[in-house]
Amino acid sequence: MNIANRITMARLVVGLVALLALSLVEAGAWPGDAATGVWVSFVLFLLATITDAVDGYLARSRGIVTVFGRIADPFVDKVVVAGALVLLTVFTATRVLLAPWMVVVIVSREFLVTGIRGWMESEGINFQAEKPGKYKMVLQVIAISGLLIVLATGTEAAWFLWTVRVVIWATLLLTLYSGWFYVRKAMSATTGLSI
Repeated sequence: MNIANRITMARLVVGLVALLALSLVEAGAWPGDAATGVWVSFVLFLLATITDAVDGYLARSRGIVTVFGRIADPFVDKVVVAGALVLLTVFTATRVLLAPWMVVVIVSREFLVTGIRGWMESEGINFQAEKPGKYKMVLQVIAISGLLIVLATGTEAAWFLWTVRVVIWATLLLTLYSGWFYVRKAMSATTGLSI
């Protein structure tokens, strides 16, 4: 459990607290103004996702990359992102922008790639995150951040809602592409076939 892996686990805790705050707001159990609860969730969500670069940088720069880290780091991202997306479909203000079927597609891709990654690593094959997955993660964070801002402010500004909608669709498309990228990578590594 080196410093990079400890940061990864700390990110998981912070992310779960962010989801808890959003859950309390949805249940009407947040102790105070609902908008404040959403802002708390927003700040914690950003902290949990933006610091993703920190543990990866430390692991690579210090030569302490581990199999645990290669699996746990993207797993934490998936828990936080998938949890936020699911919760955001519960609120009327964000459900009009993020349809439940979109979340099903995104979460299904995450399960698929997580399963492939676990299998490949168990076979001793390095299956760390690559650029399509990293770009996908960036777009997901931007989309969720936009949705949280909509929820916290109640904004009806057409330009902002339009921007969030475009980012969500871009996220969906890149999520599908990155899933296909990892499936191809796994097939190439295990069978030598390129599709």
